[in-house]
Amino acid sequence: MRVEPAQVLYELQTLDLRIAADGAKLEAERAKIGEPPTIRQVRASLKSMEGQLAGLQQETRSTEQEAESVTAKKSAVHTKLYGGSVSVPRELAALEAEEAGLAHTLSRLEDRELELMTSAEQAEQSLVAAQQRLDRELEHWRQQGSEAHEHIAQLEAELTRMQTERAALAAQVSPTNLAAYERLKPRKANRPVALVEKNMCQGCRVDLPSGDVQRARGADPPHTCDNCGRLLYVR
Repeated sequence: MRVEPAQVLYELQTLDLRIAADGAKLEAERAKIGEPPTIRQVRASLKSMEGQLAGLQQETRSTEQEAESVTAKKSAVHTKLYGGSVSVPRELAALEAEEAGLAHTLSRLEDRELELMTSAEQAEQSLVAAQQRLDRELEHWRQQGSEAHEHIAQLEAELTRMQTERAALAAQVSPTNLAAYERLKPRKANRPVALVEKNMCQGCRVDLPSGDVQRARGADPPHTCDNCGRLLYVR
C-alpha cells in the first residue's frame, strides 16, 4: 500500500519536533555541568560531518533519479531508431545523434554516482571514527557519574535512536518533497506540515474549500494551504 507523501512528511515533522525538544533538554543538561571544550570540538566536527554525509546522500538520490530518467529516454529513442517506424535518413541521423548524446549524459551521471558513493563511504568511515573518539571522550568525562551525566547519556541515546528513525523516514520522501519540507521549516516555526481536520487547516485555523481538501488528499507533491503556505495532510 502506497503511503502518501504528506503523511510521511507529517510523521517526519512530529519526529523533528521531538528531536528539537530533546535537543533543548540536552543543551540545558550540558549547561549545568560545563561540558569540556574537547568534547564540544568533537561534537562540532561530528555535526559538520553528518551534514556533509546527508548532502552526499541527497545528491546521490537525485543523480540516481536523473540517471533513471535518461535511461528511459535513451531506451525510447533506441526503440524508435531500430523499430522500423522511421526510414528518412535525416531523421535516422538525428535519432542516432540523440541516442549518442543521451548515452554520453548517462555515462557522466553513472560516473558521478560512483564518485558520490565513494565519497559517501569515506564520509561514513570518518563519521564512525569521529563518533568513536567522541564516545571515548564521553566515557572518560562520565566517570564522575553525576546525575546530569546520566541524563545526558539517556538523552543522547534517545536522540541517536530518533535520528536513525528520521533518516529512514526521510529516505521514503522524494528529494523534491523533502526540499520543500526543509525550505518551509524555518519559515513556519518548524511546523511546515499542517493537519486538515473538519476541512480546517490546523496550521492557520482557516476553513478550506472542500475541493482543496479533496485535491490535498494523497497529493504528490503535497497540496499547500492558500492562506499559510503549509503542506497539507488530510488524515
